[in-house]
Amino acid sequence: MILKHIPQKKKLSEVLKEFGPNPALAASVAEASREMRRSSMRTFGFDADA
Repeated sequence: MILKHIPQKKKLSEVLKEFGPNPALAASVAEASREMRRSSMRTFGFDADA
C-alpha cells in the first residue's frame, strides 16, 4: 500500500508565527499583498472571423 502525505493548508499568520518576529519578512509580505490587491487581470478580445 502506498500512502501519500498531503500537508494541511495553513493560514499565513500560522506560518509566520513559526518564523518568529521578523519585521523585514512582515514588510515584504505586506507589500506583496498590496501589489496583488492593486493588480488586475488583462482581458483580450478574440475575433473569430480573423
